[in-house]
Amino acid sequence: MKYETYREYDPHHSALAESAFLTVWAGLGQWHESLVLIGGMVPKYLCGDLSGTRSLPRPATLDVDLGIALATDSGQYGNLFWELSGQGFKPNKDHPSRFEKIIGDFTVPLDFLVEKPPLTSGTTQLEDITAGVLPGVDRALATARRITVQGIDLHGAEQKLTARVCEVGPFLALKLRAFCNRQQPKDAFDIIYTLLHYDGGSAAAIAAFAEEVRLENPACPDALRTLREHFSSETSPGPVKASHFVLGEFAPGESEDVRFERTTIRQDMVDAAERLLKAAAK
Repeated sequence: MKYETYREYDPHHSALAESAFLTVWAGLGQWHESLVLIGGMVPKYLCGDLSGTRSLPRPATLDVDLGIALATDSGQYGNLFWELSGQGFKPNKDHPSRFEKIIGDFTVPLDFLVEKPPLTSGTTQLEDITAGVLPGVDRALATARRITVQGIDLHGAEQKLTARVCEVGPFLALKLRAFCNRQQPKDAFDIIYTLLHYDGGSAAAIAAFAEEVRLENPACPDALRTLREHFSSETSPGPVKASHFVLGEFAPGESEDVRFERTTIRQDMVDAAERLLKAAAK
């Protein structure tokens, strides 16, 4: 679930998505080594302290995406469905790889994604659940960072957990590939936010992406094509949609400050894309 602009994200709903992650992670302890957080929640955890001043708004998301290892033991995931049901998550009939929990008037989606070459799309069965096929998940699993996360889960309990979170190289590869296929403003924003605010620094983030290219992460061919085709100039889809997500639709009469901010975001996006391509070509 994604909105076109940042202002459409209700902070309460974003908080519910994070609470859902805490709830699910706490309940799936026996599968932790086979799971990794991917998707729009990742920038919050990779980009360090959120209390300081930043040029971009804080990350926001309304769903939880978990990468999962392809089952090698026939009974490994035999009770996963029941564990999720016990936490109140039910399968979505229209989206086989999605579970969801209704909280008041809001539905929190939980998607499972798996790598299964040579498939690049569709779904596959992992014992008693269905997962969407997504190239690049295995690298997210292999390089996951252990991060302490804390907050209130959906049952009102205080949680402090060690979660496995997708590292910056695989994350950028996945997000760029996603933009290639759907060109959503939220994906462009997640890319530039992470590159500008990664807790290891922008240079480290770019080097990590280049390493994914070198190791032939299957998400990288589309990621590189995205950089070349959609991030090459300030009027390309990537930079335009990143600025659109932050500031909304361009208005001819908008203030000079807003125009300057819009231009800055686009320039930062183009510069970052050039650095990513240059590093990947070495």
